[in-house]
Amino acid sequence: MDHKKVMTTLLSSVLLISSSGGYITAAADPANAGKNASSSANKSAADKKAAAANKVVHTLANVPPVKVTARSTVSLTDVNILSQNDGNTVTYTLTYKNNDSKPMMMLDYWSKVKTSGGTSFSPKLIAKDQEKKSVSPGSTVDLTYVMKVGREVKLSDLNFLIVKWDFSKPNYESTIGKFVVPAAYSITTPVGKTKTVRLSDSAVKVKVSGIKVYPGENKKQYVKIGVNLNNISYKLLDNPNVKWILRAPGGTNYPLTLDKDSTSISIQAQANKTLSLMASLPTAVKLEKSELLLVEEQGEEKTALPVAALQLPEASQTNVNTEVNQPNLISIDGQTVSTLLESARVRAEDEEYELTMQWVLKNQGKKEVKIPKYGLEIRTEDGTSYPIETKALDDLKLKPGSTKTIKLTSTLQGDGDTSKIKFVVMTPSSKDESKEDTGSSAGSAAGFEFSYPVGIYAIPESVTSGDGLTTETVIKNSKGTFGVSVGSLQRLPWMDSDIIAAKVTIRNASTKTVQLPELGAMFTIDSARIDGDTKLIQAQGGKLLGPGMVTEGYLLTKIPSELSMGRLELTLLEKVSEQETNDWITLSTSGLIQPLAYVAEGKSFTQGTSEKETELGVRRTFVYPGSSSDIVYTEFEMTNKSLRQNGLGKLVGYYKTADGMYYKAEAKQANRVPGPGQKSIVTFWAKVPKSVKTLSDMRLIVGEGVADNKFVTGDGDATAYVNATSFEIQPKSLPVLSSLNDIDLYPFKFSGANIRGYLSGGTSVQFEMVYSLTQEEAVDSGESGHKYILSVTDGSGKVFDKELALATDLKTGINQTLTWSIDDRVFDKIRGGSYRVALYDVFEGQRIRLAEQGYSYDTSKLPKEEPEFPEEGSENNNNNSNNNNNR
Repeated sequence: MDHKKVMTTLLSSVLLISSSGGYITAAADPANAGKNASSSANKSAADKKAAAANKVVHTLANVPPVKVTARSTVSLTDVNILSQNDGNTVTYTLTYKNNDSKPMMMLDYWSKVKTSGGTSFSPKLIAKDQEKKSVSPGSTVDLTYVMKVGREVKLSDLNFLIVKWDFSKPNYESTIGKFVVPAAYSITTPVGKTKTVRLSDSAVKVKVSGIKVYPGENKKQYVKIGVNLNNISYKLLDNPNVKWILRAPGGTNYPLTLDKDSTSISIQAQANKTLSLMASLPTAVKLEKSELLLVEEQGEEKTALPVAALQLPEASQTNVNTEVNQPNLISIDGQTVSTLLESARVRAEDEEYELTMQWVLKNQGKKEVKIPKYGLEIRTEDGTSYPIETKALDDLKLKPGSTKTIKLTSTLQGDGDTSKIKFVVMTPSSKDESKEDTGSSAGSAAGFEFSYPVGIYAIPESVTSGDGLTTETVIKNSKGTFGVSVGSLQRLPWMDSDIIAAKVTIRNASTKTVQLPELGAMFTIDSARIDGDTKLIQAQGGKLLGPGMVTEGYLLTKIPSELSMGRLELTLLEKVSEQETNDWITLSTSGLIQPLAYVAEGKSFTQGTSEKETELGVRRTFVYPGSSSDIVYTEFEMTNKSLRQNGLGKLVGYYKTADGMYYKAEAKQANRVPGPGQKSIVTFWAKVPKSVKTLSDMRLIVGEGVADNKFVTGDGDATAYVNATSFEIQPKSLPVLSSLNDIDLYPFKFSGANIRGYLSGGTSVQFEMVYSLTQEEAVDSGESGHKYILSVTDGSGKVFDKELALATDLKTGINQTLTWSIDDRVFDKIRGGSYRVALYDVFEGQRIRLAEQGYSYDTSKLPKEEPEFPEEGSENNNNNSNNNNNR
């Protein structure tokens, strides 16, 4: 500012104020000037002694103010220096305090800077302070000046002069005081201390909250500095035009870039905000005794003005490397999010492999947090990166305590050795488009993008069992610790296809009660994944498992009957939502199907645990012969061996011949579940063509029917079956008994040999049967579909059938009576003779004879005939009479 260019018309009036402006006279008085000089010299000596005692001074509070009037002062309140390519930029702030009763005009005072050697500099007011014209009574005004000095100039070399108008002097100005920065003064704010600065004319307290170093690639390191800004003014601080610089101990400046969450610096009055500043540095750069510089750009030229320098604390070498099954804690918006790479599965194919992982995030903070859209990748030992695409992080928010499991899949080149790779989580890429100027304090790298790792995870061993079955695999995840094994693997016939059914056992391997997640299933045969028709049936409805408790489930799918398998993988899927699942565990086998458990004829098989045991066995199998096909019929028994009402659901059966042909069996079964010790009967049957000649070596495959992911009970129809067993049956032809006593109508016993046929002398014969029908065991059975026929064959060979139904026509009990009559002309006027009675079992239209017995007609109910006397001499009458007596 050229204060000599004041209008000359003001000279006379200004000179007249010397009598009333005592402060001007005092300033011009040589005696007073001497006193001031002496005082300044004494004070300077004291400051030097204090600096020597304290070594380093971080405050200008001890620099005495300069009086501009008898009551008002000006103080040097801040000074900063910034090294640049073309020299050093110095800023200093003068604070004017008006203790007088009238305004202080800034036109009357200005500042100059000289070195002790006499070199002069021309400081300028910064743009935002050029409009400050006066200081109101009782208030203060800050004026900040900026100037360029040589690279070798130090702050302690400079004298900051306060100048005022003095028209008695040849150049119309007089120096009323000066400020000298102590030689031991450091502009750098110590670690842990706060620096108050002016940003956009707002007072702001600045403090470094920490510095972290993240490992990078290509001999780089990522530095993250946390800075807290506290707006202590009474107005909004809205995006000041500031830059941040990291100054290394050697003096090299590295531009810092705000991360994505810190790009907007809008801070309400009396509010705080923490910024995250990032820089990419060579690993050779040491960070001990480094500094954080705050620079404000001024004017259209964007002049870089140093605002503050803060000493950085010791850098924390962030170890983002995470061991297998260990959580990695990430701070997001001040909230702690625990992350865990829970499981991994490898499927190798030729020279590449598919890696499927589960990454679990849990918000351990007290506020909802929005998860950044991290960059996810697999990184090999040689630095090759395979990005992982996922939409799971799009707009992902976690409430306090909530958990999100994310399924990640990547295809990589190699042999599938997961010990040679890492899962890397990178921060979202940030970019600063400002011009690069590594020598400029305010410069930032053009297009500089930084993305640093917040987690580098060792890949867990692939949660996949070996080729053997029944070997337990232990897994640990967010739900608990579980032991999982494949108990059996069966390939079962179903219509024109086959069912693959695997029995999976899940054990709670921890010491506390856990809850199973909702699970699904997936099969992978060789390299083909079957995502569609795959079911999981859980044997128990409850999901809670106490310590050591075991639950069973069945995984099943249908495949073409002619398909051969080389390798089979069974995957349990955790259902996250209706559309989303995550791999829970994968169990791998060689695809070798186990033979079904075999039960020899006459033997039984016990299935289930001790709490839910059921004994199974074949009672007998026989054949109903037909014209073009025979019916193979089996009575199958289930006995409840547990202490509670229990039993299997709807059973499914297939007959298998010795040469490998399958015939689906129809089944009839009681709906009621048997109580403890009770027995239930299931009947199986199938029509087998007459061309099949190997009925004697048949097997009956019996399994539990399932549909809609559950076991079928009642009248439901099964769409598949599991847990199958093969029973030897050896079908036989039943012998025809010679008596109608002790006939096996399982579960009933029938005796009905006491039959009388009463001749009536006409066309009607009355039959009466005294019988017994008893049920020897407490057996539940469904509608058997059997019909029983009593067949009467008269002496002439004519046959008369009587259809009987158990429990209606034939009632249970001892010495029951059944009567029926036959009316036919063949019996007209018969007075004696014999007949035969046979009992037939009719099933699906085909019958077998169970017993047959011969009887003589009972004539006791024939009416007595009066003798007829023939006419004399009638030979014919005599002959007729003799014939009648012989009947």
